[in-house]
Amino acid sequence: MSAKKSQLILTILLFLVLPALALAHGITEGDQQAMLAGGNLRYLMLGATHMLTGYDHLLFIFGIVFFLSRFRDIIRYITAFTLGHSITLVFATLMGISANYFLIDAVIALSVCYKGFENLDGFRKYLGRPSPNLLLIIFVFGLIHGFGLSTRLQQLPLGDEGLILRILSFNVGVELGQVLALTVMVAVISGWRRTRSFNLFAAVSNRGLVAAGALLFLMQMHGFGHSIGLNLFGFETSAQAQVDSSVSSDSLEEALRAYDRAFEGRDVLALWDLFAEDIVLIEQGTQNVGREDALGKHLGPDLQAFQQMAAEYTDVRIRKLNGAAIRTRHFTVKAKLPNRHFMAKGFETQNWTLSNGQWKLAHMHWSFPGR
Repeated sequence: MSAKKSQLILTILLFLVLPALALAHGITEGDQQAMLAGGNLRYLMLGATHMLTGYDHLLFIFGIVFFLSRFRDIIRYITAFTLGHSITLVFATLMGISANYFLIDAVIALSVCYKGFENLDGFRKYLGRPSPNLLLIIFVFGLIHGFGLSTRLQQLPLGDEGLILRILSFNVGVELGQVLALTVMVAVISGWRRTRSFNLFAAVSNRGLVAAGALLFLMQMHGFGHSIGLNLFGFETSAQAQVDSSVSSDSLEEALRAYDRAFEGRDVLALWDLFAEDIVLIEQGTQNVGREDALGKHLGPDLQAFQQMAAEYTDVRIRKLNGAAIRTRHFTVKAKLPNRHFMAKGFETQNWTLSNGQWKLAHMHWSFPGR
């Protein structure tokens, strides 16, 4: 088989495998619950798991070590990357600095493109100049990778008590996962370096990094432009609240405002009046049907446990069609419990119906995109 055919086959295999890798990224719902219920050892284990399933981080590390043959060089560059992502993971989480995770992951995808391009000597071949200082570039990209990890971690209600130890445990787990992945990568690359097919392997692998990074970038930008759930209802992708011309009804607007007042005021009786009798409330796989279950077993006790609560909403969109209306938005809820602080970020979908001249909340779904 010719080198060109081999290269084509390996490239096709890369694109077949990449979507499966994409599904592995993020903190799963089961991991979220384990992090909330477990101790520092659980955070360490989940940090390692998250790194080992973080395809974008692994691809970048693969690019870093690809042409490094001396052990001291591997230690030098990986230390720069580790230092960078540890700084932002710890301090951004501790200080509550966050950003849209789709955009952060899009930049991380570009870092994968960059490393593949640099490994192919793209700066000299196509730009006629030497590559920028690699150690500095890796450190800067490490800061961005760490910020991406932090945005994921901050989607959990971490609380204040023991926060630093939880963050550090997660970070140590990330480093352990990185060491394990790095060991396998170096072993494979070092063994392949001794074969005649290494040049082909190098060309396909690094072109694959560029292609994979570009594809991941497009996936993340698509996610940023089409927030989860909104495309199901045909909404446009403006960052501003969108209300079609038929939503000017005072009764609907008042019902939406009344819900916000009742929710933020933890007024269970007011919510009872707004909920339909057969309301369906879903949060992280837990489903309550009927307002008695929704308020008596789930939402009501949770709200009453808070001493103080504040909610912020972004990307609010509203559409009314005949006797039904849909409101979608991103939310951040911060609250104070007797012994800790609580914070949750996610995406909310509300379905409202008009019944006997009154708007009732018939379905509500809270999800946590990207986790």
